[in-house]
Amino acid sequence: MEKSVQDEEHIQKMPNKRSAIIKKLPQKEREKVEWVIDAIEAAWLDEFIEYIRSPWKMLWPNFVAGIARGFGALVGATIVIGIIGWTLAILIDLPLIGQRLEPYVHQVQLEFRKFTETTNYNQKFDNMEKILTEIRDNTKK
Repeated sequence: MEKSVQDEEHIQKMPNKRSAIIKKLPQKEREKVEWVIDAIEAAWLDEFIEYIRSPWKMLWPNFVAGIARGFGALVGATIVIGIIGWTLAILIDLPLIGQRLEPYVHQVQLEFRKFTETTNYNQKFDNMEKILTEIRDNTKK
């Protein structure tokens, strides 16, 4: 008895044309239709179909998810680059790596001196070089 009462409630919730058609069906077919309706409701397919039909219901969650992914990628890349920089800063003080990088450091210093000699800022750059050397020496201590 309860099953038929529930069936009637499901049928009454449907649009008029559909409920009229279902009411005209024989009992066995009506039970099959009700079983399909119950399966759709149990699988949440009706909400999924509504979700697909409305573009705003699809765009907003995807937009928020895209922002979250972009922010996560930014934070992740910052952490990875920071760790790589920190590791390189530690490794440069090592004898083998420092010796391999030494020619490049001298080449940069040579180019820096050439630039300072060709400009009128020799004194300012010399002062800046002294300050940077002092900073480097202080950070090594």
